[in-house]
Amino acid sequence: MIRQISLSLLIVAALSAGCQNQKSDNSTSESPSSDSSATVSQEPTNSGKLETRLGMAGKSFTKDSVLLSFTVINHADSAQRFCKWETPFEPRLGKYLEVMHENGTEAIFKGAMARRVMPPPAETYIEVAPHDSVRTVFNLPDNYAITTGQYTVKYSGGGVSGLDAGNEIKIKIKISNP
Repeated sequence: MIRQISLSLLIVAALSAGCQNQKSDNSTSESPSSDSSATVSQEPTNSGKLETRLGMAGKSFTKDSVLLSFTVINHADSAQRFCKWETPFEPRLGKYLEVMHENGTEAIFKGAMARRVMPPPAETYIEVAPHDSVRTVFNLPDNYAITTGQYTVKYSGGGVSGLDAGNEIKIKIKISNP
């Protein structure tokens, strides 16, 4: 019985140590983007931390094409790393965004979910050089059922990636031209 409890505690400790990362405290304030169909909230930078930033990679959006960027910025004087699981760096796998329509309903997630081996293997980590960043671009409708209207999109953070949530963006989806 004691062996089972000890083994259980060891497994829990290994799982909780999965993806380690420095986290930052973020507060939001709205600031309009140069694009009239989108707004990005600005976050203060925190020296020595990894910061996440969602942005627009396109100027106009339709229900089939919503190109967004996801950037992880290292403000530290040393290299930092994070687990790419549950981030846009591992596209089409896992629900890592909160996508809310202006009517208060959440967009339906249509991507794949994954069961993981813990702890994450070394190749699942991405290293960010000191005072540098890594960026990826992804198409929101690949994983979410999008219709016309305004949406608020936010990286949900936490989880196995160890990254903080960061900013949110507001996007307006226009009717597709046939």
